[in-house]
Order: sequence, then C-alpha cells, then structure tokens
Amino acid sequence: MAWLILLTGIAIIVWRTPSLKSHANDIISVVINKYLTWKFPAYHVQTGKPIPTCPYRFPNGQGDVGKFLQGRENSEKWEGTYGSVYRIWSGMRPEVVLTRPDHLQTVFKDSDRHSKAANNNSGHLMSQLLGKCVGLISGDEWKTVRTSVEVPFLRKNATDYVPLVVRHIRKHFDELRTAQPEPRLSQGLLDPAEDLKLLPFWVVGEVIYGELSEAQVAELRSLAPVREELFKHVIKGGVSRFAWARFLPTEANRLLTAFRQRWAAFNDGVYERAVAMGTNPPIVGMYELVRQGSMTREHLLHTLDESLYANLDVTTGGISWTIVFLAAYPEYQAKLRDELRDKYGGDAHRYALGSSSLLACCVAESARLKPLAAFSVPQSAPTERVVDGYVIPAGTDFIVDSIGLNVRHPFWGKDAERYRPERFLEKGALEMRYLYWRFGFGPRQCMGKYVADIIIRGLVIHLLENYDLALLGGEKQDQWGRNPEVWIDHPKMLIECVKKA
Repeated sequence: MAWLILLTGIAIIVWRTPSLKSHANDIISVVINKYLTWKFPAYHVQTGKPIPTCPYRFPNGQGDVGKFLQGRENSEKWEGTYGSVYRIWSGMRPEVVLTRPDHLQTVFKDSDRHSKAANNNSGHLMSQLLGKCVGLISGDEWKTVRTSVEVPFLRKNATDYVPLVVRHIRKHFDELRTAQPEPRLSQGLLDPAEDLKLLPFWVVGEVIYGELSEAQVAELRSLAPVREELFKHVIKGGVSRFAWARFLPTEANRLLTAFRQRWAAFNDGVYERAVAMGTNPPIVGMYELVRQGSMTREHLLHTLDESLYANLDVTTGGISWTIVFLAAYPEYQAKLRDELRDKYGGDAHRYALGSSSLLACCVAESARLKPLAAFSVPQSAPTERVVDGYVIPAGTDFIVDSIGLNVRHPFWGKDAERYRPERFLEKGALEMRYLYWRFGFGPRQCMGKYVADIIIRGLVIHLLENYDLALLGGEKQDQWGRNPEVWIDHPKMLIECVKKA
C-alpha cells in the first residue's frame, strides 16, 4: 500500500508541474510510438521502407484535435511533410490518409463492404454518446439499423418536405428580427453559423417527431448547449478516451450522465404523447421496431442524437459557407435570381428540388472549397490494399483528406481556389467520382443528404427573394474567420443581410 501511495504522490507532482509533465509526456510518447509502429507494420512492396508516419503523441495521437479542430492547417502541413499517402494515429489506432483519386479508387472500389472505425477512433466517451449510431456501426448491424431509421430521409420522402422547410425558414427569420437582447438582423447583420444553426435542427426534429408541444420544444432547445459542451470533451480527448475514466469525477462524466438521462426521457415522452394523440410520426415506428427487437434502444437513441445534434454542426457548416460565398460574390445572387425567374418561372418549390441548377452548383462549390471537415470518418477495407506501393493490411482504417482532394488536386485547374460554381456544370458526375468528397461513396453515404440539400437550397432561395448579402469588409477568402471550437468548419463572422425594398 505504501508504494502505491508513493507512486500516486509522484504522479500528482509530475502532473501539476508543467515542465515535468511535458518531459514525462515526451518519454511516454516515444515508447508508445515505438510499440505502435511495431504492432502495425506497413511497408513498401519494392523498397521495404515503412509508410511515412506522424509520430505518436500521448494521449490523442493526431486525433481528434489534429484532424478536426486543426485539420485545415494540418492537411497541407502533413502532406508537405509526409507525401501523398501517409499514416497518422487517432488515439492508438492507425489511419492511412488518402489524398489522390487513384488512392480512393483502389480503396473504395468495394465501399459497400467497408467497416466504420469503432467509435470513430475517438475513444470511450464517444462510445457512450454515439457509439451505436447508424453512422458508426457496420455489417449486418448497420443494415438492420439503417433499414429501421432511413425511411423519413429517403429521396422520395425528402422531396415532400419543401413546405415544411419553407415554414421553418420564415418562422426562424421572424424570430431573428425580434431576437433579444440584440436583433441584429433588423440592423442588417447576420452571423451565418450562429444565427442559423438551430434552423436545420427544428426541420429535422419535425421530420422525426412531428409537431412537438411547447414544453418539448423548450426541453430540446435546453439540451442543445449541454450536448454541445459534451461533444467538446469528445473532440478534446485526453483522459476521456480511456474506459477507466468513467470512474473519475470529471465534468465530461457529469455532462454525459445528465444528457443521457434527459435525452432518453425526452424521446420516451415524445413517443408516449404521439401514441396518446393517435398521431404516427416516424418516431412511433422506430420505437415499435425497438420493441420488436429489430434494433436496440441504444441504437435508436444514439441515431436520433446523430440525426439531430451531431448533424446539426454538419448542416450548419453547409448552410453558413454557402451564404458567405454568395455574400462575397454578389454577382451570383443576381444570376440565381435570374435562374429562378427565367428557368423555373419563379417556382421556388421546384427550384429547391433542382439538382442540375446553378443553385445546386453554388452549394456544391461552397462544399468543395470549404469541406465540412478536413478529414473523413475512418473506415477499413476487408482485404489488403496496395496504395502507392505501400501494403496496407486488411482492417486498417483509411481517411480521406478532403481539402487535398477537393482543392489542391490538379484536376480543378489553375483557378482551383476560386469560387466558380459553373465548374460543376462543365464536369460530369462520373468524371468527378473520386475527385470530390462531400457525402462519401456508395451505400454508406450520409443518410440525411437529401434533406440537408433541400434545407440549404430553401434557405438560399428565401435570402434571394428577401435580402441582399455582402461582406462587411474587404477580407480575402483566406482571411475569413473560423470558429476554433467547433469540429466542423464553421465561419465566425458577420455579413450584411439587408432587407430588400
């Protein structure tokens, strides 16, 4: 017992002394790096050289802070240092980074057989929050859960949501004009991310739950900041990566317990109210499938969280950057208004559904230049792959450098960094298959992509019909502010949003 007390005392002294803590971390990192490179060999088939690899750094490696919060900077830095194919560590799991279309063709040719990394390689806290959501499970488990929850998001159903989307957009802007304590929209100002982040939340909420009571709306709203703070702990990593951390009296554990209890109670209440009222929103069918054993309660609660809170950041990123680019390039506001009038006869409903319009191209071009995350969700192929001569064992996770692919690849030409939506009218979808990363490939593409695009297009149409957008200053594209605390790339800036006369 005495030696245990002594070791604990030494550990506390080391942890509380920055210089000692740094030296201790250096030593631990070197030792673990040696072990990991031995445990996960990957060599060039001809030269026998090991795959270029970022040195492991305890406890996170390069994930998730390095991949997401610092991903835009690291994308160019890592490729410049290690080459077009290299390896990073997410926790203690290896992830091979792909930057070229030939890499993707080699790896993703059988994407329907791929497996998503357990808990996104983000550790224990992620497992408790989203580990069983449809986006992070694989195989027969994924097929069963996907079939159970995808119906409201299928393309044939998503097209029916245009009136719902329009109604929520109008309501949201009415609220923005009277928001307290500072109704900045009434002053001709808009924060594209902060002001609009709850819009997709309420749209998707009604798609899943139907009409909520005032008390349920209030609870869903009050849960949002709790969930947002909790996910910051997931991305930060550290001690919360490890399963033994669940026994510690940490802020992350306190938030997790509170959120899970309230989240379960909220969904139970919505289901019970819908049954009592005789309505039949999708949540009722999903609960019945849990009762029948088609999926577990954890599958459902994690997937509902993914659909609302996790994808809230994703859709907000797509919305906000699309608006920023239109503010920066006002000539496209005029072109879109002309297209709505001349090609669609002013029919906003049909315009929102058009997939070959200039509007759709504007959304795609914004997503090309500002991918929602610098690196994709990790997934592994079922068999060995040879990428640029490096033999990658079966079961190794791959991630896509979306900036390297979407922006830096020579395919996009000398104007690759310039906003020019027409390029998507000049290139065919087949030609761009492995050159443009947005929703992924094959059957594992984002389940909510059709609803997301309708929300973004519907919002742009509302702005075109009612407002003129412009940047406040003369900032260049590489000077636009970015929110450093959000794992998805969100702008942090105000733009002019002036009501049309």
